[in-house]
Amino acid sequence: MARGNLDQKTIEAAKPRARKYRLSDGGGLLLEVTPNGAKVWLCRVTVAGKRRDHGLGGWPMVTLAEARRQALAARAEARKGRDPIDARQAARKALEAARIAEAEAERRRFENVLEEVIQAEAPSWKNARTPDMWRASLRLHAAPLMSKPVASITREMVADAIKPIWHEKPVIAGKTLRRIGAVLRFAAAHGWRANDNAADVRLLRNMGLTAQAGGAKQASLPWQQAPAFMEALQGMAGMAPIALRFVVLTALRSGEARAARWDWLSFDGTPALIVPGANMKGRKTVAAQSHRIPLSVAALQALADAYAEAHGVKLALADLSKLAKLAGESLIFPNQGRTAPLTDMAISAVIKRMNEDEGGARWRDPDGRAAVPHGFRASFRTWCDDCHPGEREAAEKALAHEDASKVAGRYRRSDLFDRRIGLMNAWGEHCSKKPGAVVAIGEARAKRINV
Repeated sequence: MARGNLDQKTIEAAKPRARKYRLSDGGGLLLEVTPNGAKVWLCRVTVAGKRRDHGLGGWPMVTLAEARRQALAARAEARKGRDPIDARQAARKALEAARIAEAEAERRRFENVLEEVIQAEAPSWKNARTPDMWRASLRLHAAPLMSKPVASITREMVADAIKPIWHEKPVIAGKTLRRIGAVLRFAAAHGWRANDNAADVRLLRNMGLTAQAGGAKQASLPWQQAPAFMEALQGMAGMAPIALRFVVLTALRSGEARAARWDWLSFDGTPALIVPGANMKGRKTVAAQSHRIPLSVAALQALADAYAEAHGVKLALADLSKLAKLAGESLIFPNQGRTAPLTDMAISAVIKRMNEDEGGARWRDPDGRAAVPHGFRASFRTWCDDCHPGEREAAEKALAHEDASKVAGRYRRSDLFDRRIGLMNAWGEHCSKKPGAVVAIGEARAKRINV
């Protein structure tokens, strides 16, 4: 590169003046010195008869050698009739467009769209752990999809990701597939992919995700064994066995019982637990109908035992109303640290320990499967059919089941609370019987016939 008029010493020696001035290196390269001491490189070119001063950057960030290189390139552009200023602006725009496109591409990767779905949906989710469960299940079971742009995800990719657990873990596979579908639908709604849900199970059936085996019902203990089970449960220490007793006696879902707080209790008239609509299964807003459960003496005793376990103070049933009011919003069945509700696993583990203590053979359904907490809702419902067949509707209300007909459900608004008082008291009495006093329905009918 040809030498010019300037050198390092000359540039360093250039002092600021009252007005800006320029030093020429020759060939149109200028160094402009401003009153504040800044030194800026300019390249003077002529394009289509018009003179333009093209900025090359400030010294010392742009060295003399670099300024000369840029000036040479700018003059070459000018000789071709192209304005180097316009060319630089176009290059900057292209660079910015590429940066925006790269950022948008990053945003549209599956794992980032998942975060947008969670952010959009989380306000309607009741369980604070739901976002973490979504992340964990998709990172574990849809790992190949996480780094892919949502626009590129095909049915083949979804099928390949889900196949390993499709038959081995059908429930988890179903949840994972629904979550994948939610992310892809969100992406389609924002125009980031074609409106074609690659997680549609009906289409995936022809790609290796064959029909799963019929879903087995939750394992439930025959209602005739409930008294013996409750007697065994009574002898176990800890909060989880008490919570399980309450689940059995109220026919509540485990999650609804575990979330229960003392201020959900009402002692105006018949003692009851009132589960807010927002805490009911499938209910997303506080506007949903709450669920009242009349509490039997046995259920009230479970509450008293829970208070004693949490506070180390034995509680008489007569004092339950007063102390429940004082406890306010605190959890009825907290974990050991009293900072959060018991987990579903903690309650399920109670039955597992009981079966281990009994040699693994006692607390099982007729098919030999170990009973689960949710199965006691079926135990209660079967007991209702066998022992109180006339209370079918009250039994359904006790389980907080909705009317099969949506039209009828709009008009039938009674929760049959008064009818359920006797039903829940009878269930509590049944569960509190001495095991030897329980007679199976078939045996009872046979005895009546023989009389």
